[in-house]
Amino acid sequence: MTAADWIGAEAGPAGLQLWVASAGQVVAQCAVPIAPGEAPRAALAAALARIQPKAPRGPILACGLPGAAERALPCAPFAPDAVVAEGGIFHLPTLVQTTPPVQVPAGAALRLAGCLAADPGFDGVVCLTGAESLWAEVSAGEVVGVMAALSGAMAGAMLASPWFAAHHAAEIDLQAFDADLSQTLSRPERLARMLAEARALPAPQARARIHAALIGAELAAARPWWLGRNLRVLGPGAALYARALAAQGLRATEGDGEAALLAGFALAARAVAP
Repeated sequence: MTAADWIGAEAGPAGLQLWVASAGQVVAQCAVPIAPGEAPRAALAAALARIQPKAPRGPILACGLPGAAERALPCAPFAPDAVVAEGGIFHLPTLVQTTPPVQVPAGAALRLAGCLAADPGFDGVVCLTGAESLWAEVSAGEVVGVMAALSGAMAGAMLASPWFAAHHAAEIDLQAFDADLSQTLSRPERLARMLAEARALPAPQARARIHAALIGAELAAARPWWLGRNLRVLGPGAALYARALAAQGLRATEGDGEAALLAGFALAARAVAP
């Protein structure tokens, strides 16, 4: 393997993800589980030995490993002077909001930085979807405030439970999703009831109910973040969130969360280069 421009690592609840870039392109990537009690640094060392054992390495850019700095909002999503260098690893900073208390993981901050690198003049709200969804208000190149929700994590936990495990591969009934979304958005207090009723539905409608109920309740809580705003949605659930917002008469631009992360890694690599 040729020399790497940079190696990006993101640690999260699902384990460790690695990307290796060379000559401006991602040339390798892998996912590594982190065993209970295992130090993320040990998992990173093992992954590096496997993915690029001999070739010269560029900077190792780490998100979510112990040792990173914290930056208080409002601030730019990435600042070179907040990067902590330790043993050949550059720890990228997390962002912290005091009221209400929200921690923006370094990987999410880097995705926001990647979005702004592509469109420096963007002013509006970026919604990052996934296990934790994050609504970030961006203005004048800074993250002004954030709101977080665990809709994705709750949907994943429910679909992995014995009640719904057999439904995991089913397609989502989009018409049922639209109907259930409208109910939960207007009456979010019915969330628990709607989720319980999903057990009696066929698989496509049950999956629709779970996602619609959770996203609908989230949108009800996040109304000030999307009503009348310039919106971008990135991540694995972007299509459903964009559909839900479109039902409210809003057009959200869908983006690629991984592409934004890789753009952020490239930005960070340039910043730490000697």
